Amino acid sequence: MDDIEMLHAARPQPDAPSHAAHTAARAALLERAGSPSPTARRRTLWRRARWILIPAVAAAVAAALVIVPGRGGDSRPPAMSSRDVLLVAADTAERTPEGAGTYWHITITREGAASEEYWYRRDGHFWIKGKGLKGEGKLLEWPTKPQPFAVGPLRMTFEELRSLPADEKALYTRLWSAVPASGVRSSREPITAAEQDGLAMESLISLISEAPVSPQVRAAAYRALASRPGVVDLGETEGGRRLQVPMASGMGTMVVDPDTGRIRETSVWAPLTGGMAHDPDGMRTIDAEWTDQLPPE
Repeated sequence: MDDIEMLHAARPQPDAPSHAAHTAARAALLERAGSPSPTARRRTLWRRARWILIPAVAAAVAAALVIVPGRGGDSRPPAMSSRDVLLVAADTAERTPEGAGTYWHITITREGAASEEYWYRRDGHFWIKGKGLKGEGKLLEWPTKPQPFAVGPLRMTFEELRSLPADEKALYTRLWSAVPASGVRSSREPITAAEQDGLAMESLISLISEAPVSPQVRAAAYRALASRPGVVDLGETEGGRRLQVPMASGMGTMVVDPDTGRIRETSVWAPLTGGMAHDPDGMRTIDAEWTDQLPPE
């Protein structure tokens, strides 16, 4: 048994959420959204006794009880946990058409700062444009030889990206197993199992937010993330739900939009020029899509 197998055996992977479990969770959320709480039911019984004496108040309360559970026609079920948020996003991502084009175009933006842009071609050539990048805001092919795509701390060719498994457990195992051979080093040799898990989590986030993978693989990345311990829902925010995710270098934050299946903002990302970028004090907006056009130089 080699080192990776020993680590893997020491940290068994939790079972991925089944389709039946996900369906049941969604149904429970919808039922909860449409039903009054036990406290509300107890109050209703108490009020019925009062209605005998105060008919006018009883009518008003009854009307209020009919109106409140609908909550103004909000059709989206409440997200009760980080797992629920990620599973709903996975379903959305799986149904979203991928699009087509010559270049995979990534734009990374922080409010009040210049954006970074990358255009990645299937043969491994890519172009960059942005203040602080090589070329200082001009479109630049860099480097001039083909390069693999950055997936968190890992590097993969386009063909490797497209061959990733669409099963969440197999996908996480593939990423987790690739970390020791990625060249990542820490103050401890070799990296710890916790660090290996954190680096695999960073790879999952890259697959969701940046990489040109199929809708099925993006959905599998969401489901794999949903099955990992330590992901915490921090509540609703503009653009979706804010989640806290354990990374190799500490806790990261991202905003997931379940309605679109995309990460709206993140504090950790992988520039195509290499390495991992962390911004604990701020967030980056990531947009990624296929296009047929390079911008003018």
